Amino acid sequence: MSAALDVAASVTRAPQAVPACGGEQEVRALLADLDGQIISMVLRRVELARYDQSSRRLSGLPAAELAWENGVLGRYADALGRQGVDIGRALLTLSRLPAAYGPAGRGPSKPE
Repeated sequence: MSAALDVAASVTRAPQAVPACGGEQEVRALLADLDGQIISMVLRRVELARYDQSSRRLSGLPAAELAWENGVLGRYADALGRQGVDIGRALLTLSRLPAAYGPAGRGPSKPE
């Protein structure tokens, strides 16, 4: 069975953290809390990835390492199916250093 089917099957099961008689407001509050946690984790991932890219540039290496990025996409695909690749790609895009950063991670480029 593929990962995508596993995800779909898990969504059809009753959530365990929500009481059977949980109302819409309770469910929405749980969803809002999860969204906040996801956003915090994404921001932390962006911070770590940009630090890694800066370190690579300071070492004279390219900021991005395509093999690593392909591995990230593979992990998301394995866990979440085809839509997982979209999530992984969005995370990689968010995590890239801004284009204003010059070579070797020396900070924003300055106009001459």
